Amino acid sequence: MGKKSFVKGAAILAVAGLLAKLIGALFRIPLMNIIDTEGMGIYQLAYPIYAFLLVISTAGIPTAISKLVSEMVTLGDQRGAYKIFRTSFKLLFTIGIVTSLILLVFSPLFAKLQSNESSVYALMAIAPALFFVSLMSAYRGYFQGLQFMTPTALSQIVEQFGKLIMGLVFASAWIDKGPEYGAAGALLGVTLSEVAALALLMGMFKRNREVLFDKIRRSPKPKYYESERSLIRKILNIAIPVTIGASIMPIVNLADSVIVINRLKAVGYTKSQATSLYGMLTGGANPIISFPTIFTVALAMSLVPAISESYASKDWKEIRNRSSVGIKLTLFIGMPAAMGMAVLSTPIIEFLYRNMDKAKAVATGELLSILAVGVIFLTLIQTLTAILQGVDKVIVPVKNLATGAIFKIILTIVLVGIPEINVRGAAIGTVVCYGIAAILDFAAVIRYARVDFSIVDFILKPAIATGVMGICVSMTYGYSFNILGSNIKSTLLSIVVGVIIYIIMVFATGMVRRTDLELMPKGDKLVRALDKVGLLKD
Repeated sequence: MGKKSFVKGAAILAVAGLLAKLIGALFRIPLMNIIDTEGMGIYQLAYPIYAFLLVISTAGIPTAISKLVSEMVTLGDQRGAYKIFRTSFKLLFTIGIVTSLILLVFSPLFAKLQSNESSVYALMAIAPALFFVSLMSAYRGYFQGLQFMTPTALSQIVEQFGKLIMGLVFASAWIDKGPEYGAAGALLGVTLSEVAALALLMGMFKRNREVLFDKIRRSPKPKYYESERSLIRKILNIAIPVTIGASIMPIVNLADSVIVINRLKAVGYTKSQATSLYGMLTGGANPIISFPTIFTVALAMSLVPAISESYASKDWKEIRNRSSVGIKLTLFIGMPAAMGMAVLSTPIIEFLYRNMDKAKAVATGELLSILAVGVIFLTLIQTLTAILQGVDKVIVPVKNLATGAIFKIILTIVLVGIPEINVRGAAIGTVVCYGIAAILDFAAVIRYARVDFSIVDFILKPAIATGVMGICVSMTYGYSFNILGSNIKSTLLSIVVGVIIYIIMVFATGMVRRTDLELMPKGDKLVRALDKVGLLKD
């Protein structure tokens, strides 16, 4: 499998991720109109508990499956790869039942702890989804290990479409009984969407069953058969550190919700003011910085089996090449996204949240401009973590993120307690957290993946391209707003200008070369087109 395969796989997952994000946004707007703010509040009480249990039950196992399957396939052991799938399926079946029962049985207790017993119906409606997602994780991990990304991509889209359609239908049908029933209806739609996505994956597996089994039959029989217990131990050795790593930020965010509001109240803010400031950070600015990660999450999912394949054959040249391409693509996305959010922070907030008053929009924009710096580090963390997982250093990024999280908590406690800084201290702490983790991960990748660090390619060229883009975007917005008098038009125009200028600068600086583009899907055609206009450097 060549370098082009993992880039193509990342592109497929990125497109699917973008569609999923857009469909998810379409779901939230009408849902708010149907179940109103009270119903949405109940929905939000149930969903984080589900999400946390989901991290515990499925976060690391798909990564472990894809890694181990990829290694087995590289060694020509299709039988071993399929046995990993069967073993992990049994493991995830058990985990899915246990976590679903925990949420279902203890729903009344969770609702009581949240001081809102009406959320019990929503918790019960979402509980079965844990079982179906667990089974999906087995199929997704197996397909990804085979470098077949389309099933994962399609299942993500089916999940979101199912949630959009069935969630809104049930919410509309049940809202007359009360907001708690409307929220439960929306979450029942989420559960049914997971059933639909699982059915799709099972269908695609059945469709490809003969091809897969033919490869298995032609695969040489091993000299000895590894026991299921041994395979489970291997899966858990990879999955547990990944799961711990995936749990760090949810735990930190939970701590944030306690620290920020209490520290703000301690320095004179009322409960209402403190809650409002916290809402600007978590509900206004934080969701925006996650958009650039659509691509890098997809890239990371594709990188793990690709790096694992090369690591299994000890092909260090290919590991260096794939790692370098992954880092370059990450910076290609992360740096301009960070600059754009920083320069257009307040206009973006006013564009997205049109009902927000001017003072709150400006304050939220300030938070976004701070968090924008963290976008570079956040996107890098995802890619660097995938590289380290691929070379069997799964615990390293976990330790690095935990180190960053400790600094984040300390800084949040100290800075939020300074009235002049207030909630901005939590945003600064987040950036520092991601920055420390990214730097430590980068050092680890250089050490363990033997990547050659190039200041010119990794820092200087992207910085020049991004800097010129930022200046042009700032000037475009200023001039266009004075002429048009419309924030929406000026923001959209500035974004378009920024994209064009950035693409020009990418080729002008030689940031992307012929060999990089040839790895992309349809890259050969793109190279020929750019050659005709003389934009491409060798």
